[in-house]
Amino acid sequence: MSCSSVLLDYSGRALGFSIEKFKDEKTGRIDKIFAMSKKECFDKSLVAIENIMAKVVHKSFEDGYIVAFNFSKSFDCCLDSTEVGVFIADVEDGNIKVEVISNNSLLSKRFSVKFFEMLIN
Repeated sequence: MSCSSVLLDYSGRALGFSIEKFKDEKTGRIDKIFAMSKKECFDKSLVAIENIMAKVVHKSFEDGYIVAFNFSKSFDCCLDSTEVGVFIADVEDGNIKVEVISNNSLLSKRFSVKFFEMLIN
């Protein structure tokens, strides 16, 4: 299974992009369940990231992720290049699970509070 995920990620790595860096993160991983569709969540997530003044570097609705950087305009705990991954997955009863992951755990905590609030409103 891990071999196939490496192969699936190969094209992204060849283009200079990969979501593999988020896979093993432990302390910078925060999740929450929301009662909305994946499409609604994905669209709201893009708007929330834009409102936080970050820049989306890569996204895939089909695979359920958005990767953004340039959070230093809204958060003083990171560099411009620090990335955050937002992963969106369907769960039971028509709900979705949203996971915020960053290698900067302080950014992940601060961003997730603001981001999750924006998803609700």
